[in-house]
Amino acid sequence: MKTTFLDTSKKASPLMDTMVLKGGGTKKKSGLRRDLALALPLTSLIDAFSIIVIYLLIGTQNSGVETDVPSRLNLPQASHSQGLDKQTATLRIEKGAYFLNDKVVAGAQLSDKLAELKKQAPADEKVELMIQADTEMKYADLDPLIKAGSQAGIEKLKFAVVPKQ
Repeated sequence: MKTTFLDTSKKASPLMDTMVLKGGGTKKKSGLRRDLALALPLTSLIDAFSIIVIYLLIGTQNSGVETDVPSRLNLPQASHSQGLDKQTATLRIEKGAYFLNDKVVAGAQLSDKLAELKKQAPADEKVELMIQADTEMKYADLDPLIKAGSQAGIEKLKFAVVPKQ
């Protein structure tokens, strides 16, 4: 006896009925059944779908804090960088002007504003400051900021960069 995959007379599993399409209804024509076998590999499709969903969930997880960078600011590129793990105060330098959390601060008041920022922070928490500076910025504009941060007691300064691709 020749067996083919279309032979439905030997059903081993009740699930086979769900995978067989019967062509032309249930009538038999001249003793031949015109059943069509349709075996969808649902298990492997579900496995592939699960893998894709898990991949997308892991790939789209955000592992850090996002900050807004003005489009006119051209941040330097770095071969190595770390994401921010918590929200920090941002100090932006644009053409010699300082912006602390998007508010303009005069260079002479920078130390006082940073000291005020440190006082507002919880006593057990170290204050971090993220600096956003353009690649065309002069070093002379960065020097007062570093001095003011040191006078205010800010222990950690981070520079915003763009990862090199």
